[in-house]
Amino acid sequence: MLFTTKTEYGLKALGFLAKSKLKEPVSLGEISRQTGISLSYLEQIFSKLKKGGVVLSLKGADGGYVLARSAKQINLFDIIESIEGDLEIFYCMANGGCSSRGCLTKKVWVDLQGTITKTLKKYKLSDLI
Repeated sequence: MLFTTKTEYGLKALGFLAKSKLKEPVSLGEISRQTGISLSYLEQIFSKLKKGGVVLSLKGADGGYVLARSAKQINLFDIIESIEGDLEIFYCMANGGCSSRGCLTKKVWVDLQGTITKTLKKYKLSDLI
């Protein structure tokens, strides 16, 4: 599991969106200007965040993006999983975990995976702003 700059920039952009005093949609152009993240990169990130149910896209002249829920209801796990995909820490953890009965490290990976997931679900977007 390696978090890319998409996660770093996604969190930064969502933080800006959450802190925005405007209660109306914010364009990606405005987010780009305020955060210094390239517009094309934001388009990729927000496409994933929209598909993951983290943000909503509103069309039209006054369109843009808004959080799908309050910042207190959006946890880091949901954000990161939307951007990066499944968060397995080790290749054998994919698709339900290791099926090998003789795996010496299975207990460690399962425990670590659970700890990471629990921690990321504990922290909300509101905790970052």
